Amino acid sequence: MKNKFKIGNTAVKAGDLILTEEPFAYVLSSKENGNRCDNCLKQCKVLKCSVCQFVHYCGRTCQRDAWNDHKWECSNLKRVAPKVVPDAARMLAKIIHRIQRGDGGTVKAFYNDTSFRMWKDLMSHYTDLKADKKRMDHFTSLCVVLFEFLKDISMPNTVELMGLYGRMVINSFTILDIDMNSIGTGVYLASSIIDHSCNPNAVATFDGKTINIRVTKDMPCLDWKKIRISYIDMMKTPIERQTELQQNYYFLCMCDRCMDENHLKYVHSAKCLNSKCNNPVNIPWKENLVLVKKPERKIEKTIENGICDEKATTINGENTNDIAKDSVQKCEINNDIGLEKVENVGANKNGEYGEKITNGIDKMENKVQDKGICCEECNTEYTEKHVEVFVKTMEFSELHLQNMKETSVAYVDICKYCLERQEGVLHPLNVMYAQTLDNAFDALIQVQLWETARGYAEKLIPCFREPVGQRRCVLLHYCKVIP
Repeated sequence: MKNKFKIGNTAVKAGDLILTEEPFAYVLSSKENGNRCDNCLKQCKVLKCSVCQFVHYCGRTCQRDAWNDHKWECSNLKRVAPKVVPDAARMLAKIIHRIQRGDGGTVKAFYNDTSFRMWKDLMSHYTDLKADKKRMDHFTSLCVVLFEFLKDISMPNTVELMGLYGRMVINSFTILDIDMNSIGTGVYLASSIIDHSCNPNAVATFDGKTINIRVTKDMPCLDWKKIRISYIDMMKTPIERQTELQQNYYFLCMCDRCMDENHLKYVHSAKCLNSKCNNPVNIPWKENLVLVKKPERKIEKTIENGICDEKATTINGENTNDIAKDSVQKCEINNDIGLEKVENVGANKNGEYGEKITNGIDKMENKVQDKGICCEECNTEYTEKHVEVFVKTMEFSELHLQNMKETSVAYVDICKYCLERQEGVLHPLNVMYAQTLDNAFDALIQVQLWETARGYAEKLIPCFREPVGQRRCVLLHYCKVIP
């Protein structure tokens, strides 16, 4: 099936479909084995492949459609049974097979009438992978599985295999069902052209294994260089998003939203004590808490006529001396009101500097004792008791959110108790308040308390708009509460 795409550089409106694409390679998640068809990914009554007894299909049509992709895998799955091949190993095996025995090296995936992507165009981040111990351990374990699983195929050498692995893990999309549950993984060549932004203007959705890219904002013309999607969950703090992106995709996100000082005011903010005021109040609550990491700066020293001159540049080579001065002035002003401070984390061996905006916790006691913390908008002052309540509420919320994350289970009673403590203390756009609401909503969906879940979905609406999340998710959440 050929890609479908919007032709020409015409204007696009929010909701317009700009690309539809079938995967270069994909795999159904093993946890869905026996529950969904391995070809169309539809959840229904399925029947096992009579040979390998592992792959399932919803009918003869899907079985015939998938045969060219499955026939080489079928005998290998049967041979290694009852061992279960990990999803990542199956995916990499499919990629190796398609490149060596199929059209994988020549297939072109068009995203407009003249531009296309091929497998070789995908980035492997080879150097970054070699420095990533976790990924290298994963790669080593996959190699052991692949050498046993693919005995009928000549395996690439280690360097080539690592290049294939890098392209796979960096460019894979998690395939989601209508309820936003992960059901598989796929590599889509044309869609891989789209970069990340924490303030995206497009979204990827799935119809089975088919990916659909739709714009979420009106644009005067379709320019693929400006199309952005989000690679990660947006309901996180800037530093959490940056950390996840660095760990998984090897880049430091410096998008407008991550660098937006106005956004930072809401991240861990308190609710103003004045019920008529909706302004966020920033109270330092955790020592050495980093809100966002600024781009690294490289200090270049030159000596001319006996005078040493230092020039600061970003990683892109941009002169930042003036920018740095402005940033310091802004942060000094913000420190006076308790918002943030910039910390220079020191130069590394290459002379590069990284800056982190923190919440200025070390000055909290002096602020409370000297002039107190107050709302910038209405000047309502906070007592030490108010500060103590806020700090304990944030610590309590952080603990339980982390526990639920580690267990991958959201408990209704715990979420409700957290929300009771947060009510009137945390700002409605505080990330922890939004995360607790989201966990409560998902927990209620699991126990099918639809009406109660609908109430939490309504409270989530402001959180899914700027600055906390994405507006598109509101509809997805409401879809879940329709039995």
